[in-house]
Amino acid sequence: MSFINNLSRLIVGTSDAMMALRKSVIDVAEHNIPVLILGPSGSGKELVAQSLSELSGRSGKLVSVNCASIPHSLLEAELFGYEKGAFTGASKSHKGKFEQAHNGTLFLDEIGDMPQALQSKLLRALETKTFTPVGSSREVAVDFRLVCATHKNLYKQVVTKTFRSDLFFRISAFPIRIPALRDRSEDIEKLIFHLAQQLSVVLGDSGEFAIEKDAIWLLKTFPWPGNIRQLRNVVECLMIRANGAPITAQQVQKVLREQSRQRLHKDTQSSASLSKALSPVESVTDYRSFFVSNGKLIIADHLKSVEKEVIAAAITAAQDDYDLAAQMLHLSLPELFEKKELHGL
Repeated sequence: MSFINNLSRLIVGTSDAMMALRKSVIDVAEHNIPVLILGPSGSGKELVAQSLSELSGRSGKLVSVNCASIPHSLLEAELFGYEKGAFTGASKSHKGKFEQAHNGTLFLDEIGDMPQALQSKLLRALETKTFTPVGSSREVAVDFRLVCATHKNLYKQVVTKTFRSDLFFRISAFPIRIPALRDRSEDIEKLIFHLAQQLSVVLGDSGEFAIEKDAIWLLKTFPWPGNIRQLRNVVECLMIRANGAPITAQQVQKVLREQSRQRLHKDTQSSASLSKALSPVESVTDYRSFFVSNGKLIIADHLKSVEKEVIAAAITAAQDDYDLAAQMLHLSLPELFEKKELHGL
């Protein structure tokens, strides 16, 4: 029973999608095979990795590395460690994340951002369970369980040769997909109270959390492009503003309006940057006035430019969630990738 309770503490929700997710975690947790966690940004991939680590039965700890947040030039040393004098500033030897994860779980978040030169070294470490620290000639044996995560389409990266196919098939032995929050709205009410309980400790709020039904309804019907990370930020903001009083629908509307305004400003800036790269002919919106002013254009080239702008805008609005962008454009995912590659986006 405690096994299930611990898992429910980390993976919150009773929707069909979350029940299936929990079953996948239980099925694979004790098996020493690589797991690839897929899902949009902010959906809780690290919590799934934590669940796999806690339920694995391994004596070691979970060691996390965000491959996107560490400069490529430093990532190898961070992962494999280095010897004293290996490079300027290396005043002493340092154990890397692989060695720290001995007998435990190594979680490589945003694996899609790992440079290709390092991908081959990761593949060798996976196959031999050994690695060589930077500046050393000695091999270190290590026993670890690998869990990777990404919001990117690794298969597409394999096709475009930006991600090694042999590494892709090695790390994706058991894929687990986390749904976007908008696809499991029935879990939102439970998530609100779960997050409020966590945040009450952070905020030092000892009072009972209260929220009106209309406020919950507004939160349940919001599309949540930022997923659980965004929901947590909104709940925190609402708790601070309510100051112990019940959260109202008006307060929710105000916070969500501010969030949407900030997002619109970001998207507008992205669109403005794109427009600057287009010629005056490519940026035409009033065609009648354009032609009355003796304007001329090559229609085939112009339509390509328009399509490029529309696809770029959809991808930006979807925050690089290609499944969502494809739905917005009424395209299949392969069609979207084909057009994206055609336009060099």
